[in-house]
Amino acid sequence: MPGPAESKAKHRSGDDHTADRVITFLQAEGAGQHGHRAGRTLLDHLVGTYEIAGRWKQPAWLQHAALIHSVYGTEAYRHRLIPLSRRREVCALAGERAERLAYLFAVTPGRLLFAGTHRWARGLVAASRDRSGQASAVPPATGEELDALVLLHLANLAEQARAPDGSPGTWLVDLRELAEVVFDSDAVTPPLFIATLAGFSKTDESACRGAYGDGLVQIDPALRADRLAMAAAICPVVGEPCAWLAYEARRRGEVAAASEWAQTAERRLLRLGAAWDKRLRFDEWLTVITLLDGEIGELSTATATDPRALYHEVTRADRGQGASVEADRGQGASVEATLANARPDPPAATARFQRYMGMLADATTPAGRLLYPDLDRRPWWEPAACALAVDLESHSQEIREEILALDPSRYTPESERIPRAGDWDVVFLYERGRRHDEVCDACPETTRVIEGDRAMRTAAGLIYVSRMGPGTHIQAHRGPTNVRVRCHLGIAVPDGDCAIRVEDQSRHWSEGRCLVFDDSFEHEAWNHTTDDRIVLIVDLWHPGLSSGEVHLLAGLHRYASGYARRLDRYWALNAAARRERPGT
Repeated sequence: MPGPAESKAKHRSGDDHTADRVITFLQAEGAGQHGHRAGRTLLDHLVGTYEIAGRWKQPAWLQHAALIHSVYGTEAYRHRLIPLSRRREVCALAGERAERLAYLFAVTPGRLLFAGTHRWARGLVAASRDRSGQASAVPPATGEELDALVLLHLANLAEQARAPDGSPGTWLVDLRELAEVVFDSDAVTPPLFIATLAGFSKTDESACRGAYGDGLVQIDPALRADRLAMAAAICPVVGEPCAWLAYEARRRGEVAAASEWAQTAERRLLRLGAAWDKRLRFDEWLTVITLLDGEIGELSTATATDPRALYHEVTRADRGQGASVEADRGQGASVEATLANARPDPPAATARFQRYMGMLADATTPAGRLLYPDLDRRPWWEPAACALAVDLESHSQEIREEILALDPSRYTPESERIPRAGDWDVVFLYERGRRHDEVCDACPETTRVIEGDRAMRTAAGLIYVSRMGPGTHIQAHRGPTNVRVRCHLGIAVPDGDCAIRVEDQSRHWSEGRCLVFDDSFEHEAWNHTTDDRIVLIVDLWHPGLSSGEVHLLAGLHRYASGYARRLDRYWALNAAARRERPGT
């Protein structure tokens, strides 16, 4: 069975059978498990670069070169997925021209290429060298190949350039300046949008990014629209500001204006061929834009302020879920109304946090279970109230494939002192603030989702795979805090008596769907079947906490965890010193 990264990549490659073969090869070589930048895998980056080359209408051989462009390593990326001794094997899969360009990508000095030196003094790079400085035993690069190499660097830059949080980085001017090197090339054709960036400066790019960021956090609708429109006007090639303006028009009920902005966003996105704001993938931005130009349900009255929330809101409205949870789950009041009532304004949130700190300070013994004041207390929560739960469900197939592909040896018995009968095993992705990199690397799509908004990755939370064996019963117990709710995504759920009880209500898991509950209430779980039950468990910040409270609580958890580690080291050093003291 193909892995999730491979399945997704094959879907993206369409009818390109060469790309299918190469992707299968890359997956077998571990590209889907090897980390790249921003928590993604090398396979994600290679496939993304291939897709951009395709959207730029580059020839098939150059697209295939993009798919393998860094498998031999580069000046900046020292890891070699494939040793140079296997070049012939890669050549047979991707084609001679594609493999040759990938090899040149690994050995050609970027500083000379980016300066355009090869256009007027080709002898400077006439003989390619490997990273040790030794001359290679292959023919020197031709001028046409070096021009193609510049274009490959363009696609590589467009795919990975971003700020640390995925928001827009500073790369458009760099892209244009690099493209200028091959404007008069007879061998390659730069993407057409480059000409639109003529005269676009670093100052312009900084102003565009600033206006865009300011616009997303503005509460006042007029100021928000003004800043986003300024971003759209400053840079004529980015579509994301226009997508947000389409969303704002939709919320005002201005369907014609929303359609016009959405169509502008779509034209820009397709011409650029890459996401500018990489907090959403290219296909996710295209989905948002397409839906905003079509017939969707009523949007929330609560303003989305980040791309992931925008994606959830628009896709939920498309399913007819925008106005009420009832449309999705068949019960409950409006999610937005619930959260509007539950989340206090900033002064009230700060006062509530101060009360909580006072409770901690007044505790005569370390608090094992101290409840945060005035949080909405209910055993069960609707998944639609938690954006990350919606995200888990929308990516459940890829997540399920990744988890089921985990090596069984990764599972270890659950160590918490909770009475149980039978087998209860776990695999941690995040364990009380500690990231298990090897598991996260093995589950890249799962990791991308769980590292999104409102996941609790501090010392107060857990994110792990839970497997209950046949005939297992986990006795009733309570969690230590109410600042979190616990989300279960069904991965493998057997038929029969397999369920979880929270307070006086029991519910059954379903594969691909989430259950969300407050585990500070008494709860128990059982699997009275003959098969394993597997769920992904993700602790989320309580939906009623404001963003300010989450920030303060996360800081408190980080400080307490770090201080505890320093104390452990301090005590261990003192104990060692006492043991070494003569006469003791």
